[in-house]
Formats: sequence, C-alpha cells, structure tokens
Amino acid sequence: MAYYLRQDKKKKGIYLQMYEAYWNKEKKQPRSRSVESFGYVSDLISDGIPDPISYYKEYVEKKNQERAVSTADETRPRAFTSQLKKNIGYFLVSALLSELNVKETIDILASSKRFQFDLYDMIAQLIYARILYPCSKSKTVSIVFPRLYHGVSISEDQVYDGCAFIGESYKKYIELFNHCYEEHYKRDFSSVFFDCTNYYLEIDLPKEDKQKGPSKENRYDPIIGQALLLDADLVPLAMQMYPGNESEKPYIQNIIQEMKSRYKVNGKTVQVTDKELNCARNIYAAVVEARDGYIFSKSIHGKGLSEKEKQWLLLENDTNVYTDYRDKNGKLLFRLKSCIDTFPYKFNESDPETGEEKVITFRVKEKRIVSYNPSLAQKQKAEIMKMVDKAANYSTYKKMAREDLGDSVKYIQVTNTDKNGKKVKPVIEINQAKIDEDLKYAGYNLLVTSELDMEPLQVYHTYHNLWKIEESFRITKSYLDARPVYVQKKETIYGHFLICYLSLFLLRVLEIKCFRNDINSYDLVNFMRDFRVVDKGDGTYINISQNQTVNEKIKKLTGLTNLDALYLTEQEIQNIFDFTMLIDS
Repeated sequence: MAYYLRQDKKKKGIYLQMYEAYWNKEKKQPRSRSVESFGYVSDLISDGIPDPISYYKEYVEKKNQERAVSTADETRPRAFTSQLKKNIGYFLVSALLSELNVKETIDILASSKRFQFDLYDMIAQLIYARILYPCSKSKTVSIVFPRLYHGVSISEDQVYDGCAFIGESYKKYIELFNHCYEEHYKRDFSSVFFDCTNYYLEIDLPKEDKQKGPSKENRYDPIIGQALLLDADLVPLAMQMYPGNESEKPYIQNIIQEMKSRYKVNGKTVQVTDKELNCARNIYAAVVEARDGYIFSKSIHGKGLSEKEKQWLLLENDTNVYTDYRDKNGKLLFRLKSCIDTFPYKFNESDPETGEEKVITFRVKEKRIVSYNPSLAQKQKAEIMKMVDKAANYSTYKKMAREDLGDSVKYIQVTNTDKNGKKVKPVIEINQAKIDEDLKYAGYNLLVTSELDMEPLQVYHTYHNLWKIEESFRITKSYLDARPVYVQKKETIYGHFLICYLSLFLLRVLEIKCFRNDINSYDLVNFMRDFRVVDKGDGTYINISQNQTVNEKIKKLTGLTNLDALYLTEQEIQNIFDFTMLIDS
C-alpha cells in the first residue's frame, strides 16, 4: 500500500496529513491511517512555505519512493547461496523415508510430466518443512528449504506444480506409502478407527469442494472436509477429502469399503466411531452388507435414548450390577455394566433404478455397555452450571442476543401462550427440568457394539483409543498448521493435505513402530525443530539445540551419543543422517 496526502476541510481551513492505505486482515477490507500530520495550510504559509500543498505532495512522493526502494532491497536475491544456520533434526524422518524406499515409484509416476525438478525431493522437503516450520508455500521455499542441511533448490512455481500433480491422484501416494510400510509391518485390521474434521480456507467464495458448512472453529469461511482412518495399531491408514457442506456420515461407508477393496482386506473389521457418525444406514452397511462389526457411543441427552433406556443407565440391582475399576490406591476410576438385547433400526433409501424412496427396517443383536466416570461427571457438571449461568443472565437481564447463547439455549424456556392457547407476551424462564436431567446423567456414557463376545472392559478400552484419532487431528491442525489453507486450486489443496497426512503418517510410524511408544509425536516434533547447527565455515558446526530433555530421549532411543555435542564435524553429521530406523516387524 502507498502513502498519500490527505486534505481535510475544517473550520480553521485546510488541514494536511500524510495517510497510509493498508489492508485490514480482521475486517478483510482496505483501510487508511494517519502516519504524519503537517498542519493547517494558513499556518504553514506563515511558517515560510509559500505552497504547502505542492510542497507536501512532493514530500509524500519522496516517502513513497524511499519505501519502494526499501521493499525492493528486502526482497532482492542475496549473494549468499546457503544459510549459516541449518536444521538437522529431520534426520529421523529422512531415515524413515529412505527405508520405506518410495523414491523409485514416485520417479516413475513423475516421468510422464518431465518436471525440471525431482518430485521425490519436493515431497520429502515439503514433509520436512511441514514438521519443522509450517508456513505458506512461498515462505517454505524462501526460508525453510535453504535451512535444510541436505536441502536442494526448488522454486515456488515448481512447488505449486508439484502439489497440483500429487493432489490430482493423492490416493495413489497413500497407497504407495502403505504398500512400502507393509513390507516391514503387518497391518492389523481387526478394528479400524474412523473420524472426520474440516478446515477453513482463506477464500471469499465457495467453489468445487470448498463449500460453506459447520466449521469446527465456528467460522463462516468456505471449508473442506477430511475423513481419517487408523488401523488397530493406531497408525494412519487412509485419508479422504470431501466437500465441506456434506454430511460426514456417508464417508464411513465409502472409505471403509474402498479401503477393504484397495488393500484386499477380506477378514472382519470392527469399525470404531464417535456418536456423530453412528446412524442406521452405517450400521446396516457394517453388519448386513459388509459382515463387519462396530463400536460407537450413543448420545444420552436429547432424543438419543428412550426413557426406558435412560432408566436402565441408573438402575442398579441384583441383575444390573456395576463393576468398579480402581487405581492402586483404591480411587474409583470408572464403573461398567452391560446387557445384550435385540434392537430395531430403520432408514430411508432411494431405489437406484426407480428413484423411489423406500423404508428399510432391520434388527440387530447388540451389547450395550454403560460407563460412569466420576472425573468426567465433575467436569460435565461444571460445564452445565457455566451454561446455566449464561442462560440465567439472558433470561434475567437480556444482556445478549439469543443467537449468542450457543448450547446454553437448551436451558431457556420461552412461553408465549396461556393455558387456553391464547398468545401472550413471551415469558422467558430457566428450564430447571432440563438442567436437573443433564446433571443426573453427567459422567455417564453409553457404548454400543455388535461384538457380543467382547468383554465390557475390552470394548471400553477399544472405544477410548479414539482419542488417538482426535490427537491426530490436533497435531495436523496445530503442530503441522494444516489450516488455514491459502491455495485455491482443488488439486493443489489436495496436494497440501496429502503432505500434511504423510507428515502425520511418518510421525506416527516413528512413535508407534520405530520407538514403540517410548516417545510421543509432540516430543519428536520438538526435537526435530530444536536440533540445529551453525556452520563455522571450517568444516565444523556448532550445535545450538537447547531442549536437553527431548535430546536425551532421542539419544537413548537411537544410541546416537553425539546429539548433544557442542561441535560436530561434517562426517559426524553425515553419520547421523546415515542412521537407520531399524524397521522390523
């Protein structure tokens, strides 16, 4: 943006100021602000400036020229061909990538395009950059790539071209990494964990898959959905993108069917999902069409359960016995009880030939496990009372608009008719019955499974492994900065999320398989970002890493004793990069 001379007509005459035009990111519109004030024209003439307007126009123009020169100088290519400070912490991911041996296949996939760059190098460096310093593609090329110890030069245009190319067939690359992974490890398909999320994009208008929908961040930008699948070991197995305005529920059917076909999974798979994804259609697809099983939670509140089922949750007698699970000090951790019964389901579906709507009804024999967690009960009760306070504030003082209440609106009761049905002035009250009901069921959770032979404790622990998929989304969004998405082309967006997915996949393989859960993904990322060296120019490097805690963990796990040495030679660094992850089944 540029400077300009602003002339304001006031009672005392024309007042001169230098203003700056700029872009307001929060309001997403151009704005202006005062940079320097000159004074009234009459006063300036008295001070010896015969033509203040012309004088200060020249002054402002000079400032614009100085600014242009300064900006050009900041962006001018430098004579230095390499950064003095280099990151070497990514050697862990580099070693794993080398052992997975995906380069040959990627080279074959890229051969049809005749790129003037190595596609494997681009994918590898984008993965390293996403883990080390996630940022825009422009900054990645100009700032992050030069700081990689073994980085090669790849331009911004080449990155966009490469991302579009891999995004166009992103499932092939997921299949490639899975195939290479399975040469070292056998996938466990006995259960699979499935969930969905979405990401907002920095664009103004919806287009193609980028549609407006219910963003997890409560934003109103166009969003894109992502379905994620983990195997029984909690290693990522598949990822699928879908339009942001579509329901998540159909994707559990689509992605699991595609997964079983693509990876030739013939045995029974138990699908583990959250309550948002359970529906009669998915249950039918699992047990009737695919002959699979399922574990999901069912909402206790609202219309999720019948009154009879709610009464059973709290019932405790000779035939409804809770089993208590305590820690070594005797503190109650949680309680479980279960029952087996046959439950009816129905859903509507269009006939593919006639298009007519038909109702499909079926019955399934299920095991239901109710759990009570005192810590969860305490947390939920505190959240309920916080919402009650918000609702009470609305009903008493009306300090906020009704749409600002959020979930607290369920504790508001509005009466606008009398006992004869005649309309009256609305009366706003607190819905005490709803508050009492929610407090009564705080801490309870209901799990539903088709696996009748599974013990309640096994079902409980299997379901609670879903936290790992939530953590995967959290790592992708927070540590890998997958959002917001600044690219707009569909294929490039898919390429961006492929890189994020592969980064997560490699981190999980390191954590779960290579290091056998002795270190978590957060510490791995922190180590890789921290482990940097400065080139002294004489063939030696100074180790400037500071996080001694994670450094010691990696030293112990890898056996590399010089990770905390102050001075490292080129040969020592090369030996670190030659380290093998010792992948074995």
